[in-house]
Amino acid sequence: MSMALPVFSAGLDYRVELDVPQAYRDLLEKNLDINRWHNNPMLDTAQLQSLYQAAPDNIRTLLATEGFYSPEITASISLQDQPILIRFVIAPGPPTQVAQLDLSLQGAVAQMPEERDRLLAQLRQAWQLPSGSVFRQTTWESAKRNALKTLLTGRFPTARIASSQAVVNPQTRQATLSVTLDSGPAFSFGALHISGLQRYPASVVERLNPIQPGAAYSQTSLLEFQARLQDTGYFRTVSVSADTDPAHPDNVPVQVNVVENPSSKLGFGIGVSTDSGLRGQIEYQDLNVMRRGWRFKSLLKLETSLQSLNAELQLPRNELGYQDSINAFHERADIKGVTSVRTGTGVKRTRTKGRIETTLATQFQTEHQSIAGGVGNKLQALTLNYIWTYHNVNNPLFPTRGYVFSAQLGGAARALLSDQDFVRGYTRVVYYLPLGQRDGLILRGELGGVLATSSNGIPSDFLFRTGGDQSVRGYPYLSLGVKQADAIVGGRYLAVGSVEYDHWLTERWGAAVFYDVGDAADTLPNLHLVQGYGVGARWKSPVGPLNLDLAYGQAVHALRVHFSIGVSF
Repeated sequence: MSMALPVFSAGLDYRVELDVPQAYRDLLEKNLDINRWHNNPMLDTAQLQSLYQAAPDNIRTLLATEGFYSPEITASISLQDQPILIRFVIAPGPPTQVAQLDLSLQGAVAQMPEERDRLLAQLRQAWQLPSGSVFRQTTWESAKRNALKTLLTGRFPTARIASSQAVVNPQTRQATLSVTLDSGPAFSFGALHISGLQRYPASVVERLNPIQPGAAYSQTSLLEFQARLQDTGYFRTVSVSADTDPAHPDNVPVQVNVVENPSSKLGFGIGVSTDSGLRGQIEYQDLNVMRRGWRFKSLLKLETSLQSLNAELQLPRNELGYQDSINAFHERADIKGVTSVRTGTGVKRTRTKGRIETTLATQFQTEHQSIAGGVGNKLQALTLNYIWTYHNVNNPLFPTRGYVFSAQLGGAARALLSDQDFVRGYTRVVYYLPLGQRDGLILRGELGGVLATSSNGIPSDFLFRTGGDQSVRGYPYLSLGVKQADAIVGGRYLAVGSVEYDHWLTERWGAAVFYDVGDAADTLPNLHLVQGYGVGARWKSPVGPLNLDLAYGQAVHALRVHFSIGVSF
């Protein structure tokens, strides 16, 4: 396109108008060279003339990234206006579409028919520019990268793009694509080599190794192995790698480099919440008991209404992800007129695989209860419990999207050292739903039930009470339950629901409104859901969310302040 240009004087003031569909206005406004020179005192007549002449080609190049290769562009300048008006009328026309894809593999994979066919089917299914789609440059580059990544993360870590071509026909508005991937050699894993161990035995690493010598190379396997080691707590840093020299692809050694954590640690903590009041704790850990990599943990916790001492000995996690442990505890609690002293011991097996955590535990405990204004009792139980938890949140410290679901099933029998036959089930779900950039919903629900002839003889931690910071706000901690004499004791049924709306005023400060309902009772007809609602302040502290809530408990006609730190899953 040829255009006659006027002569401009220095210090020009101009503006650019774009008559273009709204979907592409932002692309052009942000990237046109002629726009970038606004308010530049160095702009002179020759430079503006050059920018004006180059603008149509600049527009064509930008629109081509969105699939428009034959736009119609009309340019005009009005010297009578101040500032000078430069106007472009742009008709992008129909977009260019993908007509054909030619995708092929060469290298070692070409000599492996089954693997070649599987990969080609996988690559074609995941290809981001299928026939009939609009050809965009950014999507084209992304599609090639993703295709190459499929080979790199599998058994071909030296794969490369041998050739790629996109032929665009502006007349037919069609693009023909061709990509050839060179797999390079097929790699396989060899023996395990470990460096950096001084305190801990090699077995703590070897037991977690999911890679067998001779297995096909996989970046996923290396990352899984590294994640397992990082989660043990034995190491400050972990690196798992394999040398991918194309000249030596067979039996590549798996190299593990670690920097160890100290084997023993003593920790102290203090805190406060409206549920537990003031609290302090002392924790001791030894990560290498008897130099076998066994882990011993003890925790002394002192709260206003609860004091406890726990000790646990854990064996190293094995290659299947299982971790076995034995524990003992002693606890005294004084909550809502019920004073209980519990002592027990148990064994459990925990497994974490991806987002799923499972625990199978058996525990024997005795409990002495004193009830204000009533008759106390002594009971014992040998319980078997199974817990299944699924974590799927975007951030474990400050979750804003996703959910956590947990289900428990357990029980005891009189024939096995227990005072009562019972089966207990419990589920809890927390769902995080983002609403725009600064808002979100938190939905929470709990359901629980105990099948038994009565609640007599059932340990208090297998019955249900609710109320407090993390359940039904507007009511004191564990104040919703079964009225017995001058105390609130646990019941066999539980139902809790909560809806909270959060709005973040800044990156760290936010406000919330919420509505909670819930109750615990010994029979379903007596389960009367009470309501609590109010407003709160939120702060993203370095140790987790800090929540300060003012809640009104409708059943007690009273306001209550709730204060807590952290996320309760």
